[in-house]
Amino acid sequence: MQKISGPGAPGRFLRMAVLVALAAVALVFAACGGDDSSSGGGGGGGSADTSAADQLSKEASTRPTEITQTKPVGKEIPTGKKITFISCGVEACAVQGPILKEGAAMLGWSVKEVGTDGSPEKVQGAFQAAIRDGADAVIINAADKDALAAPLEAAKKAGVEFATCCSLAQQGTDVMFNIGSPDQNAPIGEMLAAKVVEDSGGKANAVYVNVSAFAILASVNKTFESKFKELCADCKTDTIDVPLTSLGKDAPDRIVSYLRSHPDTNYIVLSESGSLGPGLTGALRAAGLSDKVKIVGQGGNESVYQEVAAGDWLAVVPSALYSYDYGMLDAFARKFAGVPVEETAPEFWLMDQANVPSGINGPAFPIVEDYKAQWAKLWGKDAS
Repeated sequence: MQKISGPGAPGRFLRMAVLVALAAVALVFAACGGDDSSSGGGGGGGSADTSAADQLSKEASTRPTEITQTKPVGKEIPTGKKITFISCGVEACAVQGPILKEGAAMLGWSVKEVGTDGSPEKVQGAFQAAIRDGADAVIINAADKDALAAPLEAAKKAGVEFATCCSLAQQGTDVMFNIGSPDQNAPIGEMLAAKVVEDSGGKANAVYVNVSAFAILASVNKTFESKFKELCADCKTDTIDVPLTSLGKDAPDRIVSYLRSHPDTNYIVLSESGSLGPGLTGALRAAGLSDKVKIVGQGGNESVYQEVAAGDWLAVVPSALYSYDYGMLDAFARKFAGVPVEETAPEFWLMDQANVPSGINGPAFPIVEDYKAQWAKLWGKDAS
C-alpha cells in the first residue's frame, strides 16, 4: 500500500486520520486504499504460565491517580496569553476546545477555536491567520511537519509557539512540543497483549486488525506482538490490514470474513477502536460469532465505552484527550515562564467491565480524576 505523508491527501481521509490519531496515536495521512492482507499464523492456541500476564494486566487495570508530569514550573507563568486551537472538523477535535479552555482559564489565558474541515489548505490558512491575528501559541493535532512547513517557519519568525499531539514530528527539532508520540504510545500494545493472554489462560488465538495507512500505529502493533510472544510462546497471532477506504464502511465485514476463514481465532485486537469498532459487535452477532470471539483495542468513543460496560467488548485503553490537552498547555506555560520544556507522556489505563466509570458522556473523560488540582499545583494556580 502506498503511503502519502505530504499535503495532497484528500480532506475526507485527513479528517478520519486525525480522528484516529486523537484516540491515542499519531499518524501520517494516507490517500489510497487497498486489499486487506494477513500475515503470521492463526492456528490453535497453546498453553503458558500466565502469571506474568496476570500481573501486568492487573497493574494496567489500576486507574492512574497521578498525572505523569510531576515537576512544578517553579517560576511565575505570564497571564494574558492567547492560544489558537485549530480544530480538525470531527467530534474528537471538537471536544478538545472546552478542555483547553478549562485549563487555560486556570492560567489566565484565552483559547480561540478555529474550525476547519481538516484539509491541508484550510489548516494552513487557519495557522497563517492565527499568526497575523497575534496569537501567542497555536495547537494543531496530528501535525504533519511537511504539510505545515511554511506556517511553522512563519510562526518561528513571529515568535509564536506551536504544540501538537499525536504526531510523527520530533519534539525539539520539528516542533516545540509533541505529546502522544510513537514511543509514548507503545506501552498500549503491552497492555492489550497482557489482557488477551490473561483472559485466555494462555490459549489465545488473536488477530491484530491494523490500519497500515496510519504509520504511527506501527509502534503499538510492534509492542503487542513482542509482548504477546513473550507472555505466551504457544499462543497464536495474525495480522490483517484494513484499508483507509474501509473505515466507517465495510471494516466489520472484512473482520468477519477473516474470522470465518480462521475459525480458531478467539480474540480481535483493534489498532484503533473508534474507527474500526463501529458496527463490529452487530456484525459478529449476525455471523453467530459474538460468543466465540472477544474484542480489545485502543482508543474509542462513548459508544465503545458503553459496549465495554455492557460486556460486549473485553477491554480497551481509552483515549487520553485530557492528558494531551493539559500537557500541551503545560508545555506553553513552561516555555512562557522560561523553564525547559520536557517530554510528557499521557496516562494510560486498561479499562474493562469491572472498572469502567459510570456516566461517560462523549468521546473523552479524564483518566486521572483530580487532574485539575494536580496541574494547578504544578502551575502555582487555583483549580477552583
